[in-house]
Amino acid sequence: MRRRLVAVALATTSLVAVAFAVPLALLARNVARDRALSAAERDVAALAPVLALTTDGNLIGAAVARTGSGAAGRVTVWTGDAQVGDPTPVDPAQFDLARRQRLAFSARGDGETVLFQPVLTGTGDVAVVRARVSDAELSHGVRAAWVALAAVAVALVAGAVLVADALGRSVTRPARRLAAVARRLGHGELDVRADPEGPPEIAEAAQALNFLAGRIEILLAAERERVADLSHRLRTPLTALRLDAEAAAVPALVAGVDRLHQAVTDLIGAARRPLVTAAPTCDIAAVARERAEYWGALADEQHRAWEHHIAAPGSCDVPVPAEDAAAAIDALVANVFSHTPDGTAYRVSVERDGPDVVVAVEDAGPGIADPGAVIGRGQSGAGSSGLGLDIARASAEAAGGSLEVGSSPLGGARLALRLPAAASASP
Repeated sequence: MRRRLVAVALATTSLVAVAFAVPLALLARNVARDRALSAAERDVAALAPVLALTTDGNLIGAAVARTGSGAAGRVTVWTGDAQVGDPTPVDPAQFDLARRQRLAFSARGDGETVLFQPVLTGTGDVAVVRARVSDAELSHGVRAAWVALAAVAVALVAGAVLVADALGRSVTRPARRLAAVARRLGHGELDVRADPEGPPEIAEAAQALNFLAGRIEILLAAERERVADLSHRLRTPLTALRLDAEAAAVPALVAGVDRLHQAVTDLIGAARRPLVTAAPTCDIAAVARERAEYWGALADEQHRAWEHHIAAPGSCDVPVPAEDAAAAIDALVANVFSHTPDGTAYRVSVERDGPDVVVAVEDAGPGIADPGAVIGRGQSGAGSSGLGLDIARASAEAAGGSLEVGSSPLGGARLALRLPAAASASP
């Protein structure tokens, strides 16, 4: 916008300056020409009274010398056969036109304008007065006038550009600040607010953005409390379930209930956690090993062959909280148990791939016919909620990674989280 305002001011002022400067320049040239010709005509007219009284060459010469053009040696007087003043030769045709036909006129010569004026003397004869005006006299002062006009025009254009630039800054600066506040709000800094400044429209937009941020903060806080309250309510039936599991003396069931209880606790903490925090990291290799062994107990019960290939600890740090990484890996492994028959083998692997860390879960099941259909939130081809893989995808994308869906060398599906390695991770 600032550049456009400057461009508009430059174009508009330039047109106005040209519209005024060109006519003024032409006028200055015409005024200088008329001034020089008028001065020569006055000098010629001043000699008429002298010629009417005398034809004495000395007196006429003295009168010629007292005129401006005569003092410059540009006036000639012919009386009878005598010539006084400027000795420059005369065009016979022009001289005859002035003397015989008694016509006063001007004519162009070589680099000059010549004025002829017939004058009736006291003896009844006709004298001819000639004054020469050079082109330099005709354009005297014109160049200086044009330079002054050009300077004024440039000053006007420059002033208009400066004013337009200042006005543009007064508009764009508040707009940039407003955009910066909007970006910070988009990154989760819900306590930031915009200063209502600048033009009324931008100030009004800033007030509306502040109102929107306040409403989002209120609604988000209410939603967090509802999620935390719902999660808290789940603890009571989980406690009863754990007591039943302990009474049944099934260690795997007790461990599963404990895991579910911890997940509920983590959910309450996540719901009340601020959106903007320092980016946590975890060693996803260690998380994947722990989750693979956890699911391995269930796999053994279902007679599934399973294995894991985990990279060395410390080389697979990723910018993902440990609980989010565990939830994402659980979603990938749970997909195998939910969508493949009992006894289907699977493998969990973690490896470095250049600057990325790839966590893959591969199975020997029927595979996925349409990979794109299982990525969308709430989409599932097997009657489930379809949120598991979306949770994994969201965790990966929040860290700057992605969820890859493809075919496995085992013959089934391959689901992989591709995550950027944290700066602290060793290559």
